[in-house]
Amino acid sequence: MAALGIERTSRLGRAYSRRRNGRFVEYRLRNASRHLELLEAELVGIEVPEMRDGFALDTSRSLPQLDRLLEEMNGVIDEFGLLPGEHYGKPFLRDILPASGVDRYPSVLDFATSPEVLATTSRYAGWLVPLSDSPLPPGFRLMESSTKFDPHPDGPWRSSQLWHIDYHSTPTIYVIVAIREITEDDGPLHFIGAEASKRGAEALHYGSRRTPYRVPDALLDSVVGEEEVRRFCGPPGSVLFIDSNRCFHFGSRRPAKPRYHMQYAYISPVRNDFGDIFSSPRRYRVRPDDPPLRQLTLDRKALAAENGVRASRSPV
Repeated sequence: MAALGIERTSRLGRAYSRRRNGRFVEYRLRNASRHLELLEAELVGIEVPEMRDGFALDTSRSLPQLDRLLEEMNGVIDEFGLLPGEHYGKPFLRDILPASGVDRYPSVLDFATSPEVLATTSRYAGWLVPLSDSPLPPGFRLMESSTKFDPHPDGPWRSSQLWHIDYHSTPTIYVIVAIREITEDDGPLHFIGAEASKRGAEALHYGSRRTPYRVPDALLDSVVGEEEVRRFCGPPGSVLFIDSNRCFHFGSRRPAKPRYHMQYAYISPVRNDFGDIFSSPRRYRVRPDDPPLRQLTLDRKALAAENGVRASRSPV
């Protein structure tokens, strides 16, 4: 990306990934209306959040499995929160969910595959986008943001503490759940809607070699107004849906108290990078009797799942 710029690198990454995984996206696009009909059949009389301008905020605490997710993730925080561990270059932000978490805590995937959550992401995308099975971005993680292990809590800001737009896939939809209350003082996620982000990106020539991937405040402030910046704050159970491939965002700047949120990533089987070369996909446990929508969400290479057939993995 440094040599070519994000846009050129992404075009190359998409071309490569399309050769490997294009048929899995084509299958989903070809059957999009059928998959959406399956979702609508599960949602008769139920309202779900609707993403506009690249995001949606739900504070109703009515999404299914949410209370159980909060209970189980609070248990994880009590057991693993603020313990020394790997931070992979981000001492201000890390995943504290243990590797066995998906098996120990069923609510993790039950929430992610619930029809209400999938309806919000799928209506926005126009097709059923699967949960990421890549290490970058991970399909799910319990994020802890604190200053305890950060040698430079007051800056300079770096990495994801600076404005950026994710490049991994189109779309990249994050579903972020506040596990404990998040206030203005807790280093909340800051983001800008898709239209203002597009205007800012065009003004800055974002994605070209002339503009860095991480954008300093002063540079973005010159093209986007402060009134257009939003913050994800709220009580436990608040849920943000955001297309991070279209919306500028940053977070984790000096939280007054540790901030905890669950973060899910739904991405296309066709990536904008070369992530499939450098990492092995995670295989989620999919049972033959799982509902078709769950199969399609947990297996990006699923085929014919809407017919009740076990998701088949064609060789790449």
